[in-house]
Amino acid sequence: MELKELARRLPDDIWAEFEPILPAVVWQGNGRPPVGNRECLHALLYVLASGVAWEMLPWCFPSYKTVQRRLRAWLLADAFLTAWRRLAERYERIHGINWDQVLLDGSKKPAKKGARRRGHRRWIAERLAPRCTSGATPGPCRSPSS
Repeated sequence: MELKELARRLPDDIWAEFEPILPAVVWQGNGRPPVGNRECLHALLYVLASGVAWEMLPWCFPSYKTVQRRLRAWLLADAFLTAWRRLAERYERIHGINWDQVLLDGSKKPAKKGARRRGHRRWIAERLAPRCTSGATPGPCRSPSS
């Protein structure tokens, strides 16, 4: 096996945690055979670890829509969260987690430094145009010369 192929494989110990819990993919015999759970899980973990957008999933993985559909099925069956919890517990046993130093995702909070506050907006023009007082024309005012 080449080094490239090894770099793109889901580690066997991680797959061993997920494989018995994830529902098996059954091919009905119509259309293209479905992608395996292992490939979809690998793509999902890649998205979670790298932070890449779904649409930017590299070509070596299944289609992002396939992975999203599979994740939806796993979540409905409560299989993914169960396996994820077991994987987190295993990580905590091996490496330990210092819960006092765990960082929260701050993407839902406003930036503290450099963020502009909502408030007065500056005008682009130096001064405002005079208000239209003519009631003779419906709609916006126009100058007599136009």
